Amino acid sequence: MSAWQEDADLFGKAGSKAFLAMLAARCVELSERGVNVKNDISKVSASAFAKAAGKAVNTVKNYITTWDLLAEDGQVPPRDQLAPGVDVDLPTVKTWTEYYRKANPPKPKATKPEDVTLEQVEAELAENPDVRLLPVPQSRHVTTYVRRMKHATEDIGDRAPDSVADAVMRLVDCLEALSIPGQTNRAYLHSLDAVAELAAAFDNSR
Repeated sequence: MSAWQEDADLFGKAGSKAFLAMLAARCVELSERGVNVKNDISKVSASAFAKAAGKAVNTVKNYITTWDLLAEDGQVPPRDQLAPGVDVDLPTVKTWTEYYRKANPPKPKATKPEDVTLEQVEAELAENPDVRLLPVPQSRHVTTYVRRMKHATEDIGDRAPDSVADAVMRLVDCLEALSIPGQTNRAYLHSLDAVAELAAAFDNSR
């Protein structure tokens, strides 16, 4: 087993994050950041190192990015001065955490669904006549399942908390309205909202 493979094996096991970063930094070739390592067969790509360690390549890259930022500020030796199997002094846990957050900032949060109201979406759909869902055809089989749905939920008010029953009945009405031309978009939109209400109702009923 080569030195970098031994380091990869260690990387796959428990250890401080700074130590794991050192293992990756001293084994991964600099060509991935645009600096070539001349004839250095003792180092490998991040993907090859991650595969040997049994870890995700993004994990390896995040550690390397942090190490490079530390090196830029003189906290650790740069990668071109490191060699597989050779230890160097590590930063403190506090310093590592600070630089890791700088090097790998969290991704911006996605827009929450509640930021847009049903009324806003309905108005948007109404302004664009090209955005239309096809109504469900009222075939014999569809009618059968609509009746089965209504029969199964007709006494839901006696079997479930009021909030759950209300959400179920709203969903029933929306699904039935999917077959009505001119109401399909609204029914589809409100059925999605009814499912969200139903999930919330179950949480509140515990």
